[in-house]
Amino acid sequence: MKKLFKIAAALLSVLMLAAALSGIAVFGEAAEEYEEKKESYTFDGEEGSNLEDTVLADSFVMGIVRAAGGDAIVRDDGQVLMQSYASFYLDPDMAYDCLSGAYTFSLDYQNAGDNPALSGIFVRMIDPESYAVTNPKNAGVQQSFGLYEWDWYKENNGKEKGISSIGGSGIRVYVNGKKIGVTVKTRVEDGLYVYSNGVEIDAPEGFIAGGMNNFRFVDDGKSKVEIYVAGKLLSTVEYGGEPGTWPDGDEGDSEVLYYKHADIKDASGNSLMVLENARISAQYSMVGVGNRGGSSTTFDNLELSWMQKKKAATPAPTEAPATEKPAETQKATQAPAATEKPVFTPSTGNKGNGGNYTWVFIVCGVVALGAVAAIVISTVKGKKK
Repeated sequence: MKKLFKIAAALLSVLMLAAALSGIAVFGEAAEEYEEKKESYTFDGEEGSNLEDTVLADSFVMGIVRAAGGDAIVRDDGQVLMQSYASFYLDPDMAYDCLSGAYTFSLDYQNAGDNPALSGIFVRMIDPESYAVTNPKNAGVQQSFGLYEWDWYKENNGKEKGISSIGGSGIRVYVNGKKIGVTVKTRVEDGLYVYSNGVEIDAPEGFIAGGMNNFRFVDDGKSKVEIYVAGKLLSTVEYGGEPGTWPDGDEGDSEVLYYKHADIKDASGNSLMVLENARISAQYSMVGVGNRGGSSTTFDNLELSWMQKKKAATPAPTEAPATEKPAETQKATQAPAATEKPVFTPSTGNKGNGGNYTWVFIVCGVVALGAVAAIVISTVKGKKK
C-alpha cells in the first residue's frame, strides 16, 4: 500500500508540473496578427507640374538632375513623364519598416528610347546611397549607384559577360521592343565591381509594344519575386542562400547583407539563368524606377501594398460614477492633422502577452508538490507508530 501511495503521489506531481508548464506555453506566446496596408497614387494632372510636388514625395525619394536634362512632370492627361536623368525610390526608413516581408509593387509603365540599359523598374535593391566607390573614368568622383546612375562597368575595363546599365543592386526589369528584360545586379572583381546579368523574354499576349502596360511584382519576402506583365506571369526570380556581405566601396567594409544566389525562370518554371554573385537585398526591399540619358519613362497608377503587424487595441475608458464630477481642467486630445504622414514602426518580434498568468501555474505546481510531500511524510510517520 505504501508503495502504491508513493507511485500515486509521484504521478500527481508530474501531472501538476505538466499543467504548470502547459500554462506557460499557452499563455506565454501570443500569435501576432497582421493586416494589409496599401498606398496608391493615381495622378490627375492637378497635383502640380513637378513630381516632387505630388503626394508621391511623402513616401518616395526623388532623384532628378535638371542640370543634366532630367525632369519629372505630371502632364495634363494625368500621367507622369520622366525625362533623361530622373528617378524615384522608396524612402529607406519605409523600406526597412514595411518591406521586410511580403509585398506587392504595381504600376502602369511605358518606356521610350533606343537603349534599354538606360531605364528600368527595380525591386529588392538596397539604399543606393549606402555605399560608394571611386570612379577613375568619371573624374575620380565618389560614385554611388542611384537609379539613374550608370554602373560604369565596361568603361572601367570590366571583362565579364554582361552589360553596363543603370543602378547598383536588386532586380531590374526593362522593355526592349516586344521583349522584357529581367536582370540581376551582380558583384564581380573588375570594373567598379558592379554589373548586370540576365535574360530577355518574349512579352506575353496582351502586351502593347511601345504603349503603356501594367507591371506587377509579387515578393513573398522569403525566396522569390514573381513578375507579371499585362496581367500574366512573365518570370519568377528565386533568391536565397545564406545572406552575406560583399566588400563594397573603397574601404571594402560594407555591412549590407545580400542574397547571392538567384535563379531566373520563365513562366513555366524553366530555369533560364542561375547566378551565385547576386546583389539582392536580404534585409528589406527597396523599389523604384530609373531613367537616364536619351530615354524617357511614362507611368501612372502606382500601388504598393504590404502586411503590417496590427497594433494592440486601446482599451475603452472606464466611465466615472454618475455622482463623480469630471475634472474641469481636462482638455480633449487634439486629432492629428489630416496631412500628417503615418509613422511606420519596425517590428520588434513577438514578446508574448502571458506574463501575468505564468506565476499562477508555477505557484499551483509548487503548492501541489508540497501537499503531496506532506501527505507522504504524514502517512509514513503514522505507519511507524
